[in-house]
Amino acid sequence: MSNIIDLLGNPAVGVILGLVCAAGLFFVSRASFSMVQPDDAGLGLALVAVSLFGRLAVATLLLWGYKSLAPSGFKPFALSFAGGFFVLYTIELVRYSRLQRHRKPSGAAH
Repeated sequence: MSNIIDLLGNPAVGVILGLVCAAGLFFVSRASFSMVQPDDAGLGLALVAVSLFGRLAVATLLLWGYKSLAPSGFKPFALSFAGGFFVLYTIELVRYSRLQRHRKPSGAAH
């Protein structure tokens, strides 16, 4: 067990694990939005809201657990976790804004 804790204390390992965890939570977030269907949008949005709080709980537990197990590697882990999540969401927002820009207004002639 001490070998694993020593490994988690390594800054490079912390950065890699932070990025992997950020990507995992990002893709779970993205998948949760696929539950919103036009025929029952209310239920889909409720599931997305529950999923949001679940992801927040998982992120909190990951940060708390890493700080408890390997405080020396916490800072690289936390910074890459938050930074990775921020970068992935920024990329997604830019991608989404490009999709919206290329759509024709609903009242436009075809």
